[in-house]
Amino acid sequence: MRNKENKTGKNFIGVSILIFFSKLLGFARDIVFASVFGTTILTDAFQVIFSFPSLLFSSIGMALSSVNIPDLTYFVKSRSREERNRYIASLYAQITIWGSLIALLGIIFAPALTQLIAPGLSGEVTGIATFLTRIMMPTLLFVSLTYLTTGVLQVHGYFMLSAVISIPFNLLIIGALLLRGADIIILGYVTTAGWFLQFLIQVPVLVKEKYRFLGKIEFKNEKIINLYKNLLPILLGNSLLQLCLIIDRSFATHLSEGTTAALAFGSNLFITATSIFIVAMSIVVFPRLSEYCLQLDYERMRETLAAVFKVLLFILLPYLLLVVAYNREIITLVYERGAFTSKSTAMTSLAFLLYSLAVVGYACQEIFNRVFYALKKFHIPMKASLLCLLINLLLDFLLFRQAGIAGISLSTSFCLLLYGVIMSFMVRQEVGSFVGRDFLLFAGKLSVPAGAMLGVVYASKCFFPGGPVYAFLLPLLLSAGAYLGAAWVMGLRKDLLLK
Repeated sequence: MRNKENKTGKNFIGVSILIFFSKLLGFARDIVFASVFGTTILTDAFQVIFSFPSLLFSSIGMALSSVNIPDLTYFVKSRSREERNRYIASLYAQITIWGSLIALLGIIFAPALTQLIAPGLSGEVTGIATFLTRIMMPTLLFVSLTYLTTGVLQVHGYFMLSAVISIPFNLLIIGALLLRGADIIILGYVTTAGWFLQFLIQVPVLVKEKYRFLGKIEFKNEKIINLYKNLLPILLGNSLLQLCLIIDRSFATHLSEGTTAALAFGSNLFITATSIFIVAMSIVVFPRLSEYCLQLDYERMRETLAAVFKVLLFILLPYLLLVVAYNREIITLVYERGAFTSKSTAMTSLAFLLYSLAVVGYACQEIFNRVFYALKKFHIPMKASLLCLLINLLLDFLLFRQAGIAGISLSTSFCLLLYGVIMSFMVRQEVGSFVGRDFLLFAGKLSVPAGAMLGVVYASKCFFPGGPVYAFLLPLLLSAGAYLGAAWVMGLRKDLLLK
């Protein structure tokens, strides 16, 4: 048991490091994109159209993976290799068929689809957006296959490879931007090809694990039928943040030029920075939760959840404090060059700050939902997500013209926080409370490192106001050092061991 606990902790650290480097390349990709295109109407069109593969289609892929991981775990542990291969071969074949058909329909009805997802665009930009929609539609198939294969790899313990598949994707897009400049159509083709590349990279591991994909397609396979039944509940339950961002960007197309792009850059930076740890944690912990559910070991589930949220609280609290203090400086340093002007920085930094307030809800979405998926109770997250999604839609409608970027981004953060509160109560009902005296004591101790960090930030703003854009890096590093030093003195290290 101790070896398994140590392996889980090492997997989390390793996956976090690899995701960090992958996200670093994602930063570089966004920086080059922002420098080339800025916050223009073309950027608005690209961001709202290609938010589908990056947000909605990715959510479909994650939903497929989330349903498949417990089922495949069952086949790996309890069935023969031949039965496992028949199940996987049928699943891949059916996903390929349905994904191809839906992509074809999307290409045919691209004009109507474009009007639905980008209603505020008009004139020549509408024609470009329609063409981008046709280029984008095949990514539904590629993204689904990518995430489905990632789940298979995770069942077999290949966490490291599944964490780095976006590196070639980002390199491909960066290369296209540097070589072709502001060619939005070529960028669309390259982005679609990049998603297919992420699937191909993982295929050799499937071969290594002796998966076979030839044979009869079992349309009546009970596991696959149940997968389809649970796909929509999982998609809606696990995609609240992603669907809120798509709705936000659609409303933003009715506002001034660059608003959609600013929301996209701000939300992308928020997700990139926080998902390094949140997604890594959910990736590593989900197979463990599935195993505990098979064993009906709810005590171990509670212990795991307590350990997970201690680690996430320790990491995400300083992130939020630093974003509140330095959001404008961060956006300036990361994006402000080329076509990305100071006006772009002002809009994007506001979106980045307010979207970052959703970090607690985002963590709850990724971790709590995995609990219910492991328990096979898919409808509970779906109902909570639908309620919050409807509230987001209403708030966006009421606020987007009067409050602009602030109203749109705040509505999403509020809905994610509400979702976190609802799901925490639901998890408590299912497996019991994981927030005990030990957790509350840890949270209380954490106020000391947080206070040390805030003290350094306050002192730097009082005694060293202004200066060049990179001047904030020194107090940022000093405040991070104060946080870690105080945590060490408080003896928090033993509380951060992932069990």
